Amino acid sequence: MPFSLALLVYRDVSYNMNPETELKRICKNCNGVFEHEDYKVGGEIGSFVHISKYRLKILYKNFNMNILYDFGNSDTAEFKIDKSNNQKIPEFEIKTIDHLSKLILFKKRNWDIKSADNLFKENIEYLIMKLNLNELIENTTFELNTFGKQKNEKYSIRTVFSLKYEKNTESAESIINFHKGLIDLITRKYCS
Repeated sequence: MPFSLALLVYRDVSYNMNPETELKRICKNCNGVFEHEDYKVGGEIGSFVHISKYRLKILYKNFNMNILYDFGNSDTAEFKIDKSNNQKIPEFEIKTIDHLSKLILFKKRNWDIKSADNLFKENIEYLIMKLNLNELIENTTFELNTFGKQKNEKYSIRTVFSLKYEKNTESAESIINFHKGLIDLITRKYCS
């Protein structure tokens, strides 16, 4: 076997976990509903683009978590979390700072959190570090862009990120646990 082919086989085996198997396992552990849709669409010059969409629906502490992993089309993941409430849950925003901006701005971290509630902000920072998402952000092209907003007696958390980084499937559990941690922070302080 030529070296380049052997290297491709090795990389494929060592870095790519099966998304369906891993997401199904995570969903089962969370007592959620798992849906998978596989199809092909016509591409350029008679080629086909293979698209796989994985949907996870998880109820966690009365928050509806709807998660979509879209491989092949947009190569993105999207988390939508909603809760009806009449509480004053603080709004927040997490943005990832790209590597070039970090060098120009002399930032210590590749991410920034904004919130009017400083304690809530500190707890989110701790959660990111506890789940090693800071290392994922620093060592891959993973970009955590999340916001929490209050609108019409409904609180929504939205996260969208590209899946074009190594170990995108292996990191799914940590990212889901991050969102559960956000819900834990909210329920502990604002929904009791």
